[in-house]
Amino acid sequence: MKITASIPSVKEVTVDVPSNITVAKLKQILCKKLKIEQDLTKLLIDGIPLKENQKISKIKLKSKKIEIDYLWSRQLILWGENGQAKLGKSRILIAGAGAIGNEAAKNLTMLGIRKFTIVDYDKVEISNLSRMIFFDKSDAGKPKSKVLAKKLHNKYAHLEITAIQGKLENLPLEVYLDSNLIVSGLDNFASRFFLTSISRRYLIPLVDGGITGYQCRVQSYVPPNDPCFICPITREQYGNLVGLRNPCDAPIEEAKTPSLPTTISLVSSIQTQEAAKILLGYENYLKTEKWPEKTGQPMQGIWIADLKYNKYSLLKLAKNENCMVCGKHGEARNTVERIDISTQIFYSNDLRNKYLRKMFPDSDEFTFFKMSEGKPIRIDPNKILKKDLKTGDYLLVTLKRKSEYIEAIIRLK
Repeated sequence: MKITASIPSVKEVTVDVPSNITVAKLKQILCKKLKIEQDLTKLLIDGIPLKENQKISKIKLKSKKIEIDYLWSRQLILWGENGQAKLGKSRILIAGAGAIGNEAAKNLTMLGIRKFTIVDYDKVEISNLSRMIFFDKSDAGKPKSKVLAKKLHNKYAHLEITAIQGKLENLPLEVYLDSNLIVSGLDNFASRFFLTSISRRYLIPLVDGGITGYQCRVQSYVPPNDPCFICPITREQYGNLVGLRNPCDAPIEEAKTPSLPTTISLVSSIQTQEAAKILLGYENYLKTEKWPEKTGQPMQGIWIADLKYNKYSLLKLAKNENCMVCGKHGEARNTVERIDISTQIFYSNDLRNKYLRKMFPDSDEFTFFKMSEGKPIRIDPNKILKKDLKTGDYLLVTLKRKSEYIEAIIRLK
C-alpha cells in the first residue's frame, strides 16, 4: 500500500507499507525517512490528529492527504532537516540564569537546541519575577541555574540540561570545551572579561547581551579574528569597570541596574538569532571563510538600541592591538588549537606520533595531561590503560615549537 504524506512547504514523501499497520507504525516509518524525531511529531488529516492505535486500513486516504505535523516544521522551510539536526546536536552554555538567561533559554529551546549547560551563582529573589519568566514566588531563595533547568525540563522533556550553581571562573575547562557556543547575559564586567578570554583562547564562539533600562546591546564574537568584547575598553577604564578601589575606603553599596522586560526580550531574541547563524554556518565558515547565504552572517560590531528615543544602530569595531584579551600582550593572545583523534590512533605509539607530527610540524617534546575536573594530570600514553580513557575525554598537550612551548587540546573520538 503506497501512502503519501508531507510536511507542508518542505517535503513530500511516499512510502510502501502493509495495510494492516497502525498509525503509530506509519509515523515511525515516515519520521525515519525524513530523519525527524517521532516523539515530536503527529500525523493529521484535515487538521485533526490521527489516533496512534488506529489501523491505516480503516482510514479513508484516497481523497485525503496526510500532513506530518512536526515541532519545528516551520523552521525546516528556512534551513531544512540537516540544519535543524545540527541545532539539535549542539550544546550551548548559558552564562547567567537571570533575566536575559531566562529569555535566551526559552528562545533557544523553541529554536530546537536540545543540550544546555546553565551556570549562575545567584539565587532567586521576588524582584526577579517581573522579568524572569520561569521563576515563581515559591522559588525565592533557590539557585537560579537549578530552578531554570528544572522549569525548562518540565515544559520540554526532550532537553538535556546540566545546571551548575557557581562562578564561571571556577568551572572545569571541560565544561567550556563541551560547548559549541556560549550565550552570555552577565552584568559583571570581570566575569565578561574572563568569559571573553576563554572564548578567544579555546576558539568558542560567544554571543553577549546586556541591558540598562531602555538601552540594550548585543555583540557576536567569532574568534580569533573578530574584535573581541574587550577591544573597546582602555586600560584606564578597566579599573573602574571591575571595581578596583582603595581597600581602606568605606564599602560602597552595590548599585542595581534598571531593567525592563521589553529590552530583555529584544536582546535575547537577537542573541538567539545570532546563535542560530553561528551554529548553522560556523562549520562552513571555517572551511571557506564565508557564511552561508541561507542563514546569514553574524553581526559585525555592537548592535545598540535605545527604546526610549527609538534609536537603533550597529557600531562597527576594529581590533585593538593593545586589547587586554586579544592584543599582542593580551591575556588570551595565543589561541589553543583543538583536534580530534580516535582512541585507536591515540593508543598506537606509531600512529599517534605520525598524526601529531602531521598536525604540528617542526614540533617535538610532546607531553600529555588528562583533564580531570579542570585539573591536568600528567599521563604516559605508552603506559596508560584503555579503561582509563574513553571517547569524549579531553587531553591537554604541551609541545615545543622552535624555542617556544605551546598548548593544544585533543578530544578522543
